[in-house]
Amino acid sequence: MVLRAHDVGAMLVDPRTAQIEGADFVAFNRMPYGPAAHFFLDFLLFANGDAHGERRNLFARSFSLARVHAAQARMRAIASEIVDQLPRGEPFDFLTHMASRIPAEMMAALLGLPRGDAPFIAGRAHSLSRAVAPVYPIERHDEIDAAALDLFDYVRDALLRRFETSQDDMLSMLLRDWAVDRPVTLECLIHQIMGIMIGGFDTVRSSLAMLVALLLQHPDQWVMAKADPARIPDAVSETLRFEPPVGSILRFVREPVEIDGVLVPAGHYLCVSTLSALRDPTVCAHPDRFDICRTDRPLMHLVFGNGPHRCIGEMLARFELQEALAALIASAHDLSLIEPPRMLGFGGVRQITPMQVRLD
Repeated sequence: MVLRAHDVGAMLVDPRTAQIEGADFVAFNRMPYGPAAHFFLDFLLFANGDAHGERRNLFARSFSLARVHAAQARMRAIASEIVDQLPRGEPFDFLTHMASRIPAEMMAALLGLPRGDAPFIAGRAHSLSRAVAPVYPIERHDEIDAAALDLFDYVRDALLRRFETSQDDMLSMLLRDWAVDRPVTLECLIHQIMGIMIGGFDTVRSSLAMLVALLLQHPDQWVMAKADPARIPDAVSETLRFEPPVGSILRFVREPVEIDGVLVPAGHYLCVSTLSALRDPTVCAHPDRFDICRTDRPLMHLVFGNGPHRCIGEMLARFELQEALAALIASAHDLSLIEPPRMLGFGGVRQITPMQVRLD
């Protein structure tokens, strides 16, 4: 395990290490071959070099900063509508009623999919994300495999409809860009879109719940964020540092590499801990203190990785969280926390427990 922030950042870009390849990920987890294994063999997160580049380039236009900025008002409208529908006068689970809906409905709207399909997308994305854990949950394999097949069929059908009638949405843009020279198969394109759906769901879902819970547990900072919306991006960044949704990243050692005086031979795996790096006292003073006013957070937030594999949806995730919090602050002044959530796990995509709140 690589724990210190300096070493974590370095190992994510050191050419002597590489992102774990899809075939190795499947073999390492002893994943039975099927729709899920096929997805992980193909998805850009588990590729390096040219294979990674050609898959990532598919999203160059659709995930550009200008494109995400243009969607910000639409994100706020969706978030405001969800807040207006929250139960009043009784306890409810925040994850179910808001945190799960935000990424699923915003992603559906941006891709050009019916918002009514968001629960279907969210359920399959949540099941598939369970595979990216320190220990593959073999007891859930049938659920994971079924989710991969369902999501593949859903995305394929949506793309086929756009072959017939192009629309003004992200899926149509992806399809038009892909059709120029078809750098990958249609099946591979489908897998990349599935991956974007999965990567943008559980991480935003748990981060939104933790963002609201941490602010409510620190009433002075909740008041500060309500009084000054300019503090909202800081609150998002601090939450991602304090309780990151991704605990670690697995790297493969191609050549011997020395880390802080320890020689790691080729052929080994490194568990590069973002969870530890983001609490490194050499980077952030009083790292176990939640403080949206801190000024010592690095500009390049490690929760999104580093180097060629840095999260392609970073700005989308940030804006989703910011607009959701802004909508909540605007219309839910009397929100109270009954049962705070807990983030579970130290590696891969972390899980979150239920969160009970009340809105009067």
